[in-house]
Amino acid sequence: MKKLLVLFIVLISIQIYSQKTKIKILNQIGNEPIENVLVYSDSILIDKTNKEGFFHINSKKVNRISLIKEDFYDTIINIEDIHKNVYLRKINAIILKEVIVTDLKVETVLDSLLTNMKLQNVLISENLHFFNCFTTNNDTLIYFNKRLKHKNRDGYYCANDNHIVNNFKTTNENRAIYFLNNNEIIFNNDYRHINPPSLSFEYQIVVKFRKGFEYSIAKSDGFYKISFNNKKNNKEYPYTGYMIVNIEDFGLYEFSCKAAKDDKNKRNLIFKDKIINFKILNEESFTKYSKNINGKYELVTYRFDSQLQILDGYFKGSVFTNKCRKEPTLLFDFSNTKKIDLLTYKFIQ
Repeated sequence: MKKLLVLFIVLISIQIYSQKTKIKILNQIGNEPIENVLVYSDSILIDKTNKEGFFHINSKKVNRISLIKEDFYDTIINIEDIHKNVYLRKINAIILKEVIVTDLKVETVLDSLLTNMKLQNVLISENLHFFNCFTTNNDTLIYFNKRLKHKNRDGYYCANDNHIVNNFKTTNENRAIYFLNNNEIIFNNDYRHINPPSLSFEYQIVVKFRKGFEYSIAKSDGFYKISFNNKKNNKEYPYTGYMIVNIEDFGLYEFSCKAAKDDKNKRNLIFKDKIINFKILNEESFTKYSKNINGKYELVTYRFDSQLQILDGYFKGSVFTNKCRKEPTLLFDFSNTKKIDLLTYKFIQ
């Protein structure tokens, strides 16, 4: 009897497995496998790719799938059209064909960029893939990897599950204090990434804190390109990079910055009456927008990567790493979602 039961279970397992198709996800350029691609059937997460880029799907139960991965364009595939290999296209920067130096004052363009923000001609992504991970050693302070639905004048909604890590508390000033091993720490930057990319902290630093940078401007293909380098006295945000701006309305197409590597580049703050110094090991950011037919700017991607080393106190020597991605995603069924507060990373009761 036991042998018959075992045989029955084996036969059932073989039948179930035989209905599943093994698919590999690859980068369109280079053919490298892509890990941790989220595979959705409408609003349900059904699988994600492994280190070799593989996932399995039951073709009898699913009509089409959505493939979601930070730094790549979302892809919808009908099951009847699916192949053993699927290729995702990476989101890349604009390459200007020709650059001509212009006499236009940089300050004029920077002032116009600030005005552009106030005009609110940047659309909020109605459907957003938001990935944010903040870690140190083997400990996770923030982990969030979800599709968000934005409802106008209401807020954000996402799948109601326990796949969120939020080891921080919020002060009366809405700053985040992180707790780890019965100790607390705070940072200059907001690693919750509450602001939209058009108002990201690093972008505002470059546009507003003009004493800290040297700027140059060029003109090409209907764009202004503003390049910037940090001045020697700017040790806290030593960014080098560029902005690409629409000539007609001064809308932002791209913003890119990277912190210069120098042991002298440090940040500090006062926390609990003590000074904490941070060494900048790495910090870079990239934002890309596209202009739609109505003249509004829609997000394509926001990337932020940072590594800071603590030089004082209980966490001395610890390296804190942050990776954040925001990208518009495909329309999905949000009927089973719940409202979430991105200040606290907690669901609203």
